[in-house]
Amino acid sequence: QGLNAHNMALPASYEEIATLLDEQAFEKSSIEKLQAYLDEQIATETYDFVANKALLKLYSFYPDQASDQYIALALTKALMALPSTDMMLLLYLVPESAQTKEPVATLVRCAVHLETAKFVEFWEVANLGGNELLDAVSGFDEAIRSYMIGVLSITFQKVESETFADLLALDEGDLEEYVSANQSDKLSIEGKNVVFTPNSENQQRPKKFKENISFDQMLPLIDFLASS
Repeated sequence: QGLNAHNMALPASYEEIATLLDEQAFEKSSIEKLQAYLDEQIATETYDFVANKALLKLYSFYPDQASDQYIALALTKALMALPSTDMMLLLYLVPESAQTKEPVATLVRCAVHLETAKFVEFWEVANLGGNELLDAVSGFDEAIRSYMIGVLSITFQKVESETFADLLALDEGDLEEYVSANQSDKLSIEGKNVVFTPNSENQQRPKKFKENISFDQMLPLIDFLASS
């Protein structure tokens, strides 16, 4: 099965939907098929941004067919694809009237908290375990934690375990098991700290000094200026 731009597997129906979008991208009858395809993505933890964008475009052409539930599901899958710009791109297609009411309003707030690295606030707003929409999307919490780890790893070399657990909404006692099961290539636990695998962003860079230009190299320019 192929991968999309975010290295997430494409759904089994990908080829069929790609053909549909080639031939009937603007047909009202495509809405139902694209909604079913989004359901498939939710059920199988797969992702197709292009198809979900096409669905939201069709809603803008046929507003009477728009579904707040499917708008929210498309945005949820886009949120799981951070740090991509998918969420922002989809929001351009969502009317303000839909953005200001639930369940979309909560997703917009979640996106703002994630993109500004307010991770503790994100978990409070997302309210997993009490959010009917997000609780039904398998793999949501893990996708978000992977994004958070990516942000932390390009900012810090290490973080105190207690702080890290708070940011990722994990029990500190479960950290070691979580790291070994999910993230051992990105981080490790050393004493009371979570240490991130070195990368190009979290290491000190040597200062670069410009090479001094010798007087001999300057002579031709000096001669030129003197004679002009």
